[in-house]
Amino acid sequence: MIDANPTSQSSEDPPRPGRRMSLRALLATFVIVLMSAVAVGTVGLLQLDELQDAFADGAQGRSLGDLPEITPSEAGKPQTIMVLGTDGRLGADAGSGQRSDTIILARLDANAQAITLMSIPRDLKVTIPGAALPIDKINAAYSTGGARLTLKTVKELLSRPNEPFRINHVIEVNFTGFREMVDYLGCAYIDVDRHYFNDVGGPGGYATIDVKEGYQQICGTKALDYVRYRHTDSDLVRSARQQDFVRQLLRGPEARKRIGFSGREQLARIAGRYTTTDKALLEDKTALVSLATLALGVADKPIQQVTFGDGRIYDEDGYLVASRDAIDATLDKFFNPTTVTEETAKVKPEKPDKPKKKRPSTDIPSGLTSFETTGEQMAIVAARRLQFPFYYPKLGAALGSYVSTEPRRYTIPVGDEEYQSYRLVVSLGVAGEYYGIQGTTWRNPPILGGPHDTIERDGRKLDVYYDGKDVRLVAWRSERGVYWISNTLTRDLDYSRMLAIARSLTRIGG
Repeated sequence: MIDANPTSQSSEDPPRPGRRMSLRALLATFVIVLMSAVAVGTVGLLQLDELQDAFADGAQGRSLGDLPEITPSEAGKPQTIMVLGTDGRLGADAGSGQRSDTIILARLDANAQAITLMSIPRDLKVTIPGAALPIDKINAAYSTGGARLTLKTVKELLSRPNEPFRINHVIEVNFTGFREMVDYLGCAYIDVDRHYFNDVGGPGGYATIDVKEGYQQICGTKALDYVRYRHTDSDLVRSARQQDFVRQLLRGPEARKRIGFSGREQLARIAGRYTTTDKALLEDKTALVSLATLALGVADKPIQQVTFGDGRIYDEDGYLVASRDAIDATLDKFFNPTTVTEETAKVKPEKPDKPKKKRPSTDIPSGLTSFETTGEQMAIVAARRLQFPFYYPKLGAALGSYVSTEPRRYTIPVGDEEYQSYRLVVSLGVAGEYYGIQGTTWRNPPILGGPHDTIERDGRKLDVYYDGKDVRLVAWRSERGVYWISNTLTRDLDYSRMLAIARSLTRIGG
């Protein structure tokens, strides 16, 4: 349900410090998609003048000025856009102590299989060209020399011998428009991995937060709470959560309607109001035509997040460090995204069941252990209060444990209907790493649209959903309910473990 009367923070009010990091990362991703979406479907680009006027009207003449380090792009050719979010108040100048707490790169390529997003951790150890303290965290580049020095730093970090890293546009984000964008695009059905809770507010900027686990529709204040939570998560987990929120929101039916033909002009005005761009994008129609033409080619492509450092980033004396090899591996994925097709899915590592030989009951796949006793205990409690079968997994991650002795039982309201649901949450023992087991009577929730592969195991048809080559979700439908296993936000469980946990779903006595 969309909040008809959202209570937005005024754009003139300085933002509360506790909201800065998470909201900018989320809005940065919004901006990238909206900059493309406003042009999609315009027959012959006839609305380009109106869209540019709307964007300029929202921007009210603000720009980052000339940035000679950016590379102009030809119409329809691939583009890389850098989005910056800073930790200062509205109207403050670069060099006055602000730091960029969000740097997101987006790659739009009509010939690639996906739009790629890469978030550079703000604590990454880098060389800042020309700075008095040249070795520092990358977020210090903005306080020293604003968007231009940040641009130089990122290009130097990511360039390879004889392969300069090119950035085509720079967008600086004002996160105070987050609520307006969420409200305009409508509420989202989000698969919330665990209970996000904080009951201690205060002058330091922390907000009280209470977003329960489970698949649900969230908007307004809950959306803000979900994406800004930062008490126990790492930078990598927060980035994954924010990008996952954006992906699910933009794939929702409400967002698709509002990104359609009639809503693009308003989207352009919102994007202009809450961003500052390089001068070319604001004033040069050729630059906007180039982006609009490219948008036509990437409109239907999936959004794929690329983990900076290829999962090999590490702490070193208060800095985050990635080796050159890890950065190069990241760039390869950024420029060459791969999505899983039915053909490639069939060559996953698990071997088919042998028809004449059953596994012994003690044969548990590597990395998993028995969850049967605790699962059955929760099933006994929950089954009495549900009107559809309760399935629990007999197997779970070897280092994992349930976060509660009871599942969350709740209903999902959809129009005039309410669907009974439950959620089990398993912690892997590392901050921010949780996977979940969801059950619901809602037969066709948006999250289960378009599976990448369907396989049959033990008489069940399992739908498999991927994020790149990682498994995001495995689902199964019974006669009276729908059930799925959600991977952690950073996709810690591999294909064989996700499939084994899903196959182990059973009822009491099963």
